[in-house]
Amino acid sequence: MQPTDEELIEAHLKGDGSAFPALVGRYLDQAYDLALRLGGGDDANDITQEAFIKAWRNLKRYRREAASFRTWMFAILRNTAIDFARKKSRKGSSPFSAFDTEDGGNRLLETLPDDAPQPDDLFAEAESKEALERALAALPFRAREVLLLKYFEDMTFDEIGRALGEPLNTVKSRHRRALALVRSALKKDQNGTEPRI
Repeated sequence: MQPTDEELIEAHLKGDGSAFPALVGRYLDQAYDLALRLGGGDDANDITQEAFIKAWRNLKRYRREAASFRTWMFAILRNTAIDFARKKSRKGSSPFSAFDTEDGGNRLLETLPDDAPQPDDLFAEAESKEALERALAALPFRAREVLLLKYFEDMTFDEIGRALGEPLNTVKSRHRRALALVRSALKKDQNGTEPRI
């Protein structure tokens, strides 16, 4: 029987040199895939490595009462991806700000309708995996990350909220909005136009 994440963490903190590499091995592929999908591109390896280094340095601060190790690790990875994007951005505005505000700063997340498409129906609309990948890539970062965590990492809304440090209702609202944006991008892609969001 394999040790739990918490048992590996405890072993690491007691000086077992093989415990943390076992944790890394358990989550490395998922972490790299998430870094790549969050827009890491050529930086996905560096983002993943930096995130695990940060986790290693801060493992004493991990509290399983607050979140599972997986949720905690993905929060570190997400923040590392944002840091990398900010370093690369030479422009005056954040590349992630467009999703949060619209029309003079009104918050999108507070005004969303509840009639967003259902995920299974939405993903079935994609004629191919490539079309879905293009639609996801066209999303603003904060919309994309919720969908990736929910459907590719199989996290609950509660886990996503902990990973992102945001209230549950905000996460659910962002999820609905992100699904609507994907549907729009898929329709544009099916019509042969460039998906722009």
